[in-house]
Amino acid sequence: MATPERRTAPGTPVVHTAPVAASGPVPVLAPLGWVLILASGIGLILASWLLYGNEASGMWAGYWAGIIGTIVVLAAMALNTTLPEKPTLAVLGLCGVLLILFALFLYDERVVVVSELLAGIGLLAGVGLRVVGSRD
Repeated sequence: MATPERRTAPGTPVVHTAPVAASGPVPVLAPLGWVLILASGIGLILASWLLYGNEASGMWAGYWAGIIGTIVVLAAMALNTTLPEKPTLAVLGLCGVLLILFALFLYDERVVVVSELLAGIGLLAGVGLRVVGSRD
C-alpha cells in the first residue's frame, strides 16, 4: 500500500514583499518644541543660580526665575505622559508671557533681563512648535 504524498508547500511560489515605508512627514516639530521648552526651563534655573546678583533685586528675580523655571521643567516632563497636553501648554505659554513681562517692566540688571527675555521667547517658540507639531 502506498501512502498519499503530502504537500507542505503550496503549488504557487511565495512572493516576499518588504514592508511599506510611511510616506508622511517625519514628526520633528513637536519633539523640537519639547527640547526647546526643557532647555528654556533648565537655562532659567541655572541662570538664577549662577548669574543673578546677591542684592535685593537680584534675589527677588532669582526667586521668581527659580519658581517659574521649576514649573516649566515639571510641565515639560508632564508633556511626555498621558496627561492632557492643552492645559500644560497653556501653563507653559503663561510662564513665557510672564517672563517676557518681567524682563520688560521690572527694573533689574541687564543679565537678568536678557536671561528672562531669552527664556520667555524660547518658551513661547517651544509651545508654538509643540502645537504645530501635534496638529499633524
